[in-house]
Amino acid sequence: MAGEVDPISPWSLLRGALENSATGLWLLDGVGRDERRHRALSLWDEDMRNRHQHEEDTGHQPSGAGKTGAERRAEIKDIADRLGLPPLTRPGTLQILLAAAPSAGLTVKVGAVWRAASGFAHGRYSPTLRASQPRAALQADNGIHTLALVIDEYQHRSLAQYCHSMLRRLHEHYTARAHAH
Repeated sequence: MAGEVDPISPWSLLRGALENSATGLWLLDGVGRDERRHRALSLWDEDMRNRHQHEEDTGHQPSGAGKTGAERRAEIKDIADRLGLPPLTRPGTLQILLAAAPSAGLTVKVGAVWRAASGFAHGRYSPTLRASQPRAALQADNGIHTLALVIDEYQHRSLAQYCHSMLRRLHEHYTARAHAH
């Protein structure tokens, strides 16, 4: 219905905003140009690894002169080698988030809230327990109890605040770098 939002979607949407803000901040926050290059190439390598997996799973091959994910990965690794960078790493979302958090004035608690949002996005049951308020307990004749839970819409407020902090710091960092060049 118009004007209504289901209780799960805000978690998934805020999770996406937090992950992308954290990734941008993590990329810009690297100490020195080589570290920033290493981080960027590591992300590209991971993206092309996922692309290669998709191509393997589906049998898809780029048409014309297009290159496969594996070919692109080889190019990315060659660029890293030419730049004298260390071997590329596989950056995990939580790793990126926790590395970016201090720059935005956040603590590791952001990881806990991200896990809850991730759980909602993946249809897990555990975040429902964290973000719900019990409304009723019903006893059936066979001794089984049913607990009625309602997701508390205010539970995702900290996630929204973390997104705001991360995005604000990303903006500050980006504009500072843009004006420096």
